[in-house]
Amino acid sequence: MGSLQLEDFAAGWIGGAASVIVGHPLDTVKTRLQAGVGYGNTLSCIRMEAASNPFPLAVSPLFFLQLKGLT
Repeated sequence: MGSLQLEDFAAGWIGGAASVIVGHPLDTVKTRLQAGVGYGNTLSCIRMEAASNPFPLAVSPLFFLQLKGLT
């Protein structure tokens, strides 16, 4: 029974991390486009955001989700 709980935990952790890694950058681009900051299209928004941020867009939420889990 302990092994099954570990497998469930690992599957949930991997699924949650994958969701943040894929979803957060797309949500950031969507928000920037909706704000009407002056991006011509989705691709130009992605290029400008990637160039202005030296870290991947998903690093911040993954870090803070880990801190939230500690409390």
